Amino acid sequence: MGEEEPATLEGQFFEYARLMDNKRDGTTITLYRSDFWMRQAKIIDDRKLTMTDTGILFNKFSKSELDWDEWLEFLTDVCELKGYDEEKIKETLTNCGLPGQTPVVVPQYRDFFLTYKPKEKALF
Repeated sequence: MGEEEPATLEGQFFEYARLMDNKRDGTTITLYRSDFWMRQAKIIDDRKLTMTDTGILFNKFSKSELDWDEWLEFLTDVCELKGYDEEKIKETLTNCGLPGQTPVVVPQYRDFFLTYKPKEKALF
C-alpha cells in the first residue's frame, strides 16, 4: 500500500472545482463550489464571514468562474476584509479533506422560517 501524498492547496482547488461534476476540468471554480469548500473548512460560519461577503468579493471579477490565480486574489481579499491570517486560512483549506468527507449544510432562505416562533398574542 503506497503512502498518501500530502494535500496541497492547488490540489484541493482542483477537487473542489470538480465538485458534483466530474466532467469539469478543474481549472476554474464557481462561487458555489468555493463557498462549499470554505463551509467544509468551517471558514464560512454565517457570523464573521457569510456567503454574502464572499459573493460581493467574487463579483468584483465580473465572472461566473475564477481560475487559480484569480481565486488566490479572491482569497486574499476575503482575508483582508475580515482580518484573517491568510497563511492560516490556506492551511485550513488545504487540510479540510476532500469534498464530501464531512457533511456540509448549505443554509437555505426557507430554513429561517423553520425556527421562527411567533410571539404570543395578547388576549383582550
